[in-house]
Amino acid sequence: MNQAVRVAARTKPATHALIVLHGLGDTGQGWSFLADELQDEPCFMNTNFIFPNAPHMPITANGGAHMPGWFDIEEWDPHMRKFDVNGYMQSLSEVEKYVQEQISLGIQPQNIIVGGFSQGAALALGCALNLKEKIGGIFALSGFIHPGVKEVIWPNEEQEKLKSCNLGTKIFHGHGDWDPIVALEKGKQAEEFMTGSCGFKDYSFHEYHGMEHSVCPQELKDLSSYIKSCWNMK
Repeated sequence: MNQAVRVAARTKPATHALIVLHGLGDTGQGWSFLADELQDEPCFMNTNFIFPNAPHMPITANGGAHMPGWFDIEEWDPHMRKFDVNGYMQSLSEVEKYVQEQISLGIQPQNIIVGGFSQGAALALGCALNLKEKIGGIFALSGFIHPGVKEVIWPNEEQEKLKSCNLGTKIFHGHGDWDPIVALEKGKQAEEFMTGSCGFKDYSFHEYHGMEHSVCPQELKDLSSYIKSCWNMK
C-alpha cells in the first residue's frame, strides 16, 4: 500500500473508519481537512481517518505528465470510450487492502465508509461493486464511473454473487451544476448506471447550485449528516 495520510481516532479504541480517495493530481494531505472538520463533533472522536496517496503515473490526456493518479485517463472524452482497466483494478485492490487493514484492527465492516472526490469518487463507486464485505457507506463527490466497470468487476454470475453484498449500502453522490471538469451530466449518468444497470437500491444524488469542481459548505454539511445516518449517530 502507498503511504497514506492518517489521522487517528482521538478516543481509543477506534470503532469507525473513514477512507477518503483524492482526485487526479492531488494527495491525501489535500483532504485531511475533513478529519479536522468532522472530529470537532464528539460522535467522530472514535473514528480513524485514512487518506491514501495515489501512485505517480503519466497521464496520457495531460500530455504524459507525471502526477498522482488512481488510473490513466487517455483522453478528455465526455463519452469515456477508453478505460484504463488495469490501473483501475489495481487501485481497487489497494483500497480493499485499507478496508481489510481496518477490519484487522477490530473495526466492524459496517463501521467503515469509503469515499472520494473526482477520480477518487470513480474509484469509490467501483468499490461498491468490488468489495466482498458489506460496509457502512460509499460517497462520491463530483464523481463519475466508466460504464465498462460492471463487466470487468462482475465478469460472470459467480463474481457478481460474491461482490454484490453492497447493493443495499447507502451511497451519497454530491455534484455541482457548474462543474467544468466532471460535468453534472456525468454525475447523473453515474447515478443511472449504479441504480439501473447495477441495481443499487439506496443512491442519493445531491445537486449544488453554483458549485464548480470542488466542495461547498452545504455539501460538507450534507456529507456529515449522511455519515451519521450510515453509522446511526446523532
